[in-house]
Amino acid sequence: MEDIIKSITEAEQQAAEIRLKAGGRAAEIIAAASAKAAEIAQRAEAECKIMREVQINRAVEDAQSAYDKAVAESATAAKKYADAVLKTADGAVNEILGRLTGGNR
Repeated sequence: MEDIIKSITEAEQQAAEIRLKAGGRAAEIIAAASAKAAEIAQRAEAECKIMREVQINRAVEDAQSAYDKAVAESATAAKKYADAVLKTADGAVNEILGRLTGGNR
């Protein structure tokens, strides 16, 4: 009977030691996981910052390109309009010059 009690006591001591080791190992695992999570979060934050800057720069470049294109198109349209107005104005200018230099005929 004493042998049974002794083996039960030893088993309980072994179980307590195993629980203690398991608790220490769990704490190590939790600490390592927390450190890894912090590292991942920091890396993700840095990557997001870089991606944000890249996207902002790309948007600025796209906007500048669209602006330059719109200005060029407007300048071309304005030149065509001015050329057309000048062509139609030639006749009126010649008539006015004729009246000024030749009198009202």
